[in-house]
Amino acid sequence: MQETESVKMITRFEETPEYQAFLQRHEEMELATDHHDPYFAIHDSPLTDTSIMNGRRVLNFGSYNYVGMSGRKEVSEAAKEAIDKYGTSASGSRLLAGEKTLTQTLEKELAAWKHTEDCLVLVSGFGTNQTFVGNFCGDGDLILYDEYAHSSIWQGCQMSRATCRPFPHNDAKALDRILSTRRSRFAKVLIVIEGAYSMDGDIADVPAIIEVKKKYGCFLMVDEAHSSCVLGETGGGVDEYFHLDPSDIDIKMGTLSKGLGACGGYLAGPRSIIEYMRYFLPGFVFSVGISPALAAAALTSCRLLQSNPEIMQRMHHNIHFFAEEARKRHLNICLAGKTAVIPVLIRDDLAAYRLSNALLEKGVFVPPAVFPAVPRDQARLRFCVISEHTDEEIVQALDTLVECARELGITLPE
Repeated sequence: MQETESVKMITRFEETPEYQAFLQRHEEMELATDHHDPYFAIHDSPLTDTSIMNGRRVLNFGSYNYVGMSGRKEVSEAAKEAIDKYGTSASGSRLLAGEKTLTQTLEKELAAWKHTEDCLVLVSGFGTNQTFVGNFCGDGDLILYDEYAHSSIWQGCQMSRATCRPFPHNDAKALDRILSTRRSRFAKVLIVIEGAYSMDGDIADVPAIIEVKKKYGCFLMVDEAHSSCVLGETGGGVDEYFHLDPSDIDIKMGTLSKGLGACGGYLAGPRSIIEYMRYFLPGFVFSVGISPALAAAALTSCRLLQSNPEIMQRMHHNIHFFAEEARKRHLNICLAGKTAVIPVLIRDDLAAYRLSNALLEKGVFVPPAVFPAVPRDQARLRFCVISEHTDEEIVQALDTLVECARELGITLPE
């Protein structure tokens, strides 16, 4: 019998290739930033248009608090009242002991806001994507996902027993070509896209994707982490933005952790799918329910958005104003300009680190996005614009960026 070839045994994590690669990249960043890591920056206040860092108030352009709900008086009071009534935890899986009238009310109102029959709330936005994508399809099924989709979607594909393939970013024609030759080989086909993409800030061509979905009899899931509370008159997302029919999208995934000022995720869709998931989706069934404080915060935020249209009007003004001011300064904002994520292209990772730190020294917080979050040589400063920013704050942030680049001798791509 032929002996199998022996391999080098690794008994300490420090010996692993992945740790060695991490050390090398980390050392490069430390040298470029004079040992000032731009990540894990501490904020000791709500993240609105400003935040408190190291005891001083700075302009904040790094938060997902898109419509200023986290820290808003009504939202905080609702969370405190829920703690007084329900305690701080659901204290069990909702299937067994963790169900609350409050959470059911949240799901009903989210479903109405998203124009669907039903909704299911889970404790993690990342986990919502991962568990749904990982379990909706199985052997003999196909998942096609946009190549720029969230890591959580790709992680779900890794879990799934289905065949999984990416398709070129926002390219409905390429998706059509793939399905024209492969659809007949699979029972269920799930197409997964985002409403607004989190690194380039562009909006998906949802109507074109819907046409392909209907043509080939597929299911469509839209991850609305960055389009809910950003697109539409009440922040309802791609439905309001594109004036879609309620049945055009099968599963609308959203997060409670960004615009709604809480933490968690949800799936909104037909009652048949949602009811099945209540009993068989592992990330829901085998997880504790969302905490009452977070459910109350998200519910209050959802109601405020629908009753106060001026919130979204400010949001949309700020997005347009930031994009116009960035273009005046000949900054490259990638594909952005209509969503709250507006990156400024830097290209070099180390330059992005240095600029982020220099901006913070001058009172402007904006985090860098580098490989592998974005392709190599596509590093950027990822500005997040929220409804609470003022025109003056936006101008100050962009002028400070131009000033820092000049002082550091960094040429910003036009």
